Amino acid sequence: MPNIAMVAFLVAVPVAGCGAKEQPGGENLQGFSSMDEAYTVVNDVLACEADPVGDPIVPMGDGIRLASAQKLCFEKVQIDLFADEKAFRETYQILSDSNQGKIHLVHGKNWMVVDFTEIATGQPSTRDIGRLVEELNGEYVIVGS
Repeated sequence: MPNIAMVAFLVAVPVAGCGAKEQPGGENLQGFSSMDEAYTVVNDVLACEADPVGDPIVPMGDGIRLASAQKLCFEKVQIDLFADEKAFRETYQILSDSNQGKIHLVHGKNWMVVDFTEIATGQPSTRDIGRLVEELNGEYVIVGS
């Protein structure tokens, strides 16, 4: 029962505790030096599909691609690794400003695991990306509307 309460707390705090458009904090969050490293660690927690169908979504900002590297973990769940803090923050803001539906994400210093299931299908995700919060010292948020 305590685990259920903790999950509910982790989901409720980002939604109730801060506005969706607020920029994420960056203190004490884990970073990765390569997509291979990020994928390996995320895969260890989520057990990604071996060959997910589709392509990652690449948010655009000021005419440039913001993510330095992307890789699908599941068909609608992707890992983004950013070249710099500016690209990370701009992508976060683009996702926050989305009017296409809620986007669940867990992020660290220079990465995000983004679940686009709700936008793509209209249904809640069956993936528990929230497990990355504790395992990777990440932050869980729901952005968009």
